[in-house]
Amino acid sequence: MCLVSVIMSTYKEEEIFLRQAIESILDQTYKDFEYIIILDNPDNDLHIKIIEEYTNIDKRIKFYINKKNIGLTASLNKGLGLAKGIYICRMDADDISISNRIENQKKYLEENKYDLIGGISQMIDENGKSIYSIKKVPTDINKIKKALRYNQIISHPTWFGKKEVFDKLNGYRNMPLCEDYDFTLRAVLNGYKISNINETILKYRMTSSSISRSNLYEQYLFARFITKKYSEKEIADIDKAKEYVNNYNNYSRAKRYLKANERFNIVLKDIEEKKYLKFIKDGFLLTFTSKSYLNKIYRFFMVTINS
Repeated sequence: MCLVSVIMSTYKEEEIFLRQAIESILDQTYKDFEYIIILDNPDNDLHIKIIEEYTNIDKRIKFYINKKNIGLTASLNKGLGLAKGIYICRMDADDISISNRIENQKKYLEENKYDLIGGISQMIDENGKSIYSIKKVPTDINKIKKALRYNQIISHPTWFGKKEVFDKLNGYRNMPLCEDYDFTLRAVLNGYKISNINETILKYRMTSSSISRSNLYEQYLFARFITKKYSEKEIADIDKAKEYVNNYNNYSRAKRYLKANERFNIVLKDIEEKKYLKFIKDGFLLTFTSKSYLNKIYRFFMVTINS
């Protein structure tokens, strides 16, 4: 039996992104793993061809094709049900894992007796060029518990944890757009030890579509609701979360929030490239774009001071 199960769901990622993702796992310095790949788009013949190509080369790959599109949450839960490893390692089909990711995360988790950990991501664009890097992530359990009241700080694509945690929490719930955040909060409320390894373990692909997703404001509202319940030491009710989002969501707010997100990523790039005058200009424009996005920035700030 292998020790680690890597779980990845694919849908319609570009060929070069998918190949880079797969190869970054197959080329890991740690070798004792199974690689569960679930295609959530049975009509994607290109993905079938690519993944079967790698399956013929490396028997660690276990390839499954959903009969119909069931979504990311259900696909990940399917992968968890198929996993035979003691540990679960998450992977997205357009990201790139650093070559010693599994080795270092496994060692960090075991030495510190954690249940679930994440790590640092380097943001890259469609061409693999660095956009900006997250410099530091919180590692102290008590600080993480506080910081989670404001934002998800265990980046989902970097997860590495004990399978028993996923089993006992019955995997992911269908909390729209926040299934990973919801899982993290439930894990903490159930007494599991969570941390981050403070080193870059993943190159996270930020495409133009991911920056401009139309449901970003909706995601923000779901996060607001579940963190409010978390602060009250409660696990959020899914139906009540949906009702809250429906009550507060509207086209105008969502549009302004989306524009603010685009400007925020420009500001981060200004800082990375040390374009300070441009940073001041873009930051000024950001300030007047969306009140809700300013609240999100406030949440980022609160994460920083609580970490």
